[in-house]
Amino acid sequence: MSRFFAKPGDSSSEDETETESSSSGSESESEDEKPQKKQQVKVVEEKKGPRKVMSAKDKRFDEVKSSIKLLKNAMSINDWNEIVPQFQKVNQQITKLSSLGDEVPTFYISVIVSLEKLIEMTHQDKDKVKKMSKTNAKSLNAMRQNIKKNNANYEDAIAAFKEKGAVESEEEKEESEEEEESESEEESESESEDEKKEAKKKAKGSDSEDDSDDDDDDDSDWGGSTSSSSSEEEGASGATGISKWMKTAKADDSDDDDGFEKVKKKEVKVQRVKEEKVVQDVKPKEQMVLSEENVAKKMEEIMAMRGKKGTNKRDQITQLELLATAKIVPSMTAQVLVALISAQFDSSMTRGGVPHMPIEFEATDANGNKTPSREGCLWTKCMHNIRSLLTVLRENPELTEESTGQSNSASQQTVQQAPPEFEDEEDVPIQVSSNLVSFVERLDDELYLSLRLLDNHSPDFLKRLLDIALLIELAEEVEEYYTKLNNSAVQARLSMRRLEHLYYKHDSVVAKAAAVTPQKGDRADNRQAFINDLAMTVYRFGDDQIKTRAMLCHIYYHSLHDRFFEARDMLLMSHLQDSVHSISNVPIQILFNRVMAQLGLSAFRNGLIQEAHQCFDELCQNNRLKELLAQGLNMRYQADRSQEQERAEKRRQTPYHMHLNYDLIESCHLVGAVLIEIPRMVANQYDTKRRVGSKALKRVFDTSDRNPLAGPPETTRDVIFAGAKALEKGNWQQCEEHILGLSVWQHLGSEQVVDNVKKMLRQRIQEESLRTFLFAYSAYYEALSQDQLCEMFQLDRTAVNSLVSKLIISDELFASWDQPTRSIVMHKKEKSKLHHLSLQFSDVISKFVESNEKSWDAKYGGYGFRDQNKGQGGQGGGKWGQ
Repeated sequence: MSRFFAKPGDSSSEDETETESSSSGSESESEDEKPQKKQQVKVVEEKKGPRKVMSAKDKRFDEVKSSIKLLKNAMSINDWNEIVPQFQKVNQQITKLSSLGDEVPTFYISVIVSLEKLIEMTHQDKDKVKKMSKTNAKSLNAMRQNIKKNNANYEDAIAAFKEKGAVESEEEKEESEEEEESESEEESESESEDEKKEAKKKAKGSDSEDDSDDDDDDDSDWGGSTSSSSSEEEGASGATGISKWMKTAKADDSDDDDGFEKVKKKEVKVQRVKEEKVVQDVKPKEQMVLSEENVAKKMEEIMAMRGKKGTNKRDQITQLELLATAKIVPSMTAQVLVALISAQFDSSMTRGGVPHMPIEFEATDANGNKTPSREGCLWTKCMHNIRSLLTVLRENPELTEESTGQSNSASQQTVQQAPPEFEDEEDVPIQVSSNLVSFVERLDDELYLSLRLLDNHSPDFLKRLLDIALLIELAEEVEEYYTKLNNSAVQARLSMRRLEHLYYKHDSVVAKAAAVTPQKGDRADNRQAFINDLAMTVYRFGDDQIKTRAMLCHIYYHSLHDRFFEARDMLLMSHLQDSVHSISNVPIQILFNRVMAQLGLSAFRNGLIQEAHQCFDELCQNNRLKELLAQGLNMRYQADRSQEQERAEKRRQTPYHMHLNYDLIESCHLVGAVLIEIPRMVANQYDTKRRVGSKALKRVFDTSDRNPLAGPPETTRDVIFAGAKALEKGNWQQCEEHILGLSVWQHLGSEQVVDNVKKMLRQRIQEESLRTFLFAYSAYYEALSQDQLCEMFQLDRTAVNSLVSKLIISDELFASWDQPTRSIVMHKKEKSKLHHLSLQFSDVISKFVESNEKSWDAKYGGYGFRDQNKGQGGQGGGKWGQ
């Protein structure tokens, strides 16, 4: 009921008005709070003091500093999951600064330097990395890659920063001071707020006591009390208008903190990552006394940790090297050396899909600096350790393989004699054995791999070539040791290893090198007998596989020294040319191809063109000479190979110092084909069924015929083709100019060998030109003077007489000698071009008539079709049916 309609003395109306006013007041308050919640108006209290005005550049720097602060917090607790996004955020901000023309701040350089050092320290601490979670370790690896790429962009700034030796930039110092000031201001503000709250609580307590004493005064004094309290609150808060009705955080806290005491938050000081703390003081470890008992215990620990995940192989090698210096009994020294050599072989890396020992000709000192040194190479260290093991075994003959921790070499030999179950030798599982002969063989394999993987034009390749002599010398000493033990099987294996490093070297080259420096493991005097002794040792005591390899190496050695007939007889007696294609061992097939190529070159140097052509024919006919000799991959057939096949072929490549000159092989093959095939082609030029014997020469002719614009010859094939065309016309001077002008003949050998080959080629070109001339133009002459032929082709009478007589005897030339006049009388029995064309035409007509009759008889009977037609209800007929 409204108070305007109430009577003056009505008490109920007064009560109703009071209740209505109170309810309306609460409704008005709730209505005022609703739009405030919807609009979410935020009122920020203004702090005391002057307003600080900052430029846009300073604001950007503050953003970077705040991000770096978060990054440092994550660095202090090794939270790499948080470091990665924070690092990316900082880099984005730095990129923005650079785009706006600002310089890269010094505190950013300091942070990335500290971060890089922290990453390296964490990565080296294997125990710490093992304890990390999988995601945290993954983030560490990702961060390690990112920081290297990022720091590469600031190399100059980082170098300048390190030269100054700055630990912390000035901006970081100012930031730390500002943080301390802000913390002190917050503490003082919190204390003043607590005092104000306590005063309010006391005032509320006194008001409640007054209300309990006198209730009647409340009704009369309610308006004044509310006004006074509102004025006090306004004075305390300092807010006027709508701001005094807003709900703030401090007001909410004051209502909830009644009866509770506020506890101050503990200040967590973030540990900063500084450059002084990155470098930790390493306390010198007490060196272990190298007694037999301590060495045995340490050996057990190392062998127990070997092969486990997370084991540092370099640390194991360092510890074993220290143990190898101990003065202990020889048997234990041998055991330590065996373990050390095995550990060195285990520290392999993968390159090009092939695991091998690291190839480094550098030595690292205590400060981490690397200097060029051959002794710092792991392969060289391993070779010295094998030599030390051999010395221990020599000085103590009572030591056996079992007592020194070695595996039995005899059992290893029986394993090697087992029949192969794999198509490729590279696919056979590696048998891990720890004895002296297996160490030498593994050392040889590592040397072969390093020679194949290194760049053949680099100085490291030349340094590695010097290690071949050291390896041969070591193999010879080990072979002598096993010879005294009467172990003939191991003796044959080591002789084969030595032979594989000696068979491809010419005696003259070894003699020249011996005049400068002694040839370790080789012989400069009577070297042929030395090679024969090695091969005979393998023939007597080796198994079938190494006997085959020794035979091929022996044939190659004879061919290299132009002993063609000895090499040919050995090859024919071994019957390898019949069985090599059925052998599943690919390295033996490659060695056989190398032997055939060298055998062909030997025949060519001896003037045996026909034999050389036969040796080269199978290698060169498919245009895959590089692949057959394992001297490279043909990119033309790359689509036909899978990735696995290509990787296997790369593993089988021959080292560069053992390569044969395939340009020389191809030139010898094509020149031999020209001298053999061109006279035959001219003699049978009108024969439609004639075939070119050499596929390589036919391919050259077809390629040139498809080229309508034939210019001057440029490549080797073009020059040989031009010489073939000149020989076809009987112009031997032009043919000689083209073929003998090739620069590839310099690779045949010494100057004397090159001169002999050129004389031989000149003689053969003149003779084949004479034969070609007689085949092409004999039908146009009634008689030819011998003196005229000698003058035309610059041959003596004996050569012309012999050549023409052979043609007459073999019925290739229809003529006879007239001795008084020294002339060749033609019998005119050769068919002219018209005769050949007539015969070809008659052959075509006969084929046409035969096909016509077959088609007629197929329809009307005959040629076996008559009975078939009767069965189908036909009448048959014709003269064939009567």
